Amino acid sequence: MELNERGRRPILSSYTAGKILLFSILIFLCACLQSSFFSAAILFSAVPDLVLIAVVGIAVYDGERSGAVAGIFGGVVLEAFGAGGNIMLLPLFYMLCGFFFGIAAHFLFNKNFISWMLYCVIGAAFRAVLSVVHAVLVETDVNILLIFTEIVIPEYFITLLMSPLMYLPVRAAVRPFHKKIEME
Repeated sequence: MELNERGRRPILSSYTAGKILLFSILIFLCACLQSSFFSAAILFSAVPDLVLIAVVGIAVYDGERSGAVAGIFGGVVLEAFGAGGNIMLLPLFYMLCGFFFGIAAHFLFNKNFISWMLYCVIGAAFRAVLSVVHAVLVETDVNILLIFTEIVIPEYFITLLMSPLMYLPVRAAVRPFHKKIEME
C-alpha cells in the first residue's frame, strides 16, 4: 500500500463521497424524525435529540473531523426546519460535540456501547445547559423551575431513553467504512 507524505494511506474520492452521502442521509433522517414525527408525538412533553445521538455516534466511531462536519450539517438542518429557535447555536453546539467527543473517544475509552452511552449522557447534559441558556435569552419572564421541570429534565431523559435504540442504526451506518472494528 502506498502512503502519502504524512504516512497515511490516501483516501479515495469515492470512499469519501460515499461516507459523506451516508452520514448526510443519517443526519437528515434524524433531523426529520426529531422535528416532525417526535414533535407531533410528544413523549413526556419533550422531543428526543436524535441529531445529537447521531453526531456522537459518528464522532465516536469515525473521528472528530467527521463528527464536527456531521454536527454542523445536523445543526443547520435543524435550524432550517425551525427546531433551533431564534438563536443560531445548534450548528456550533453540534460541531463542538462532534469534535470533542471524537477526540475523547480516540484518547480515553474504547469504542463500544458503554462509552458511546457515556458520551450521550454528557452530550445530553450539555444540551440541557444550552436549552436553559436559550430559554433565558429568549423568554422575557423566566421561571427557572418551570424551565427545568417542563423542558430540560424531560428532554434529557427522553434523549437518553432513545440513545440505545439509535445505537445499532448509527453503528451500522459507520461500519462499512471501518470493517476492521467489530460490533461490540
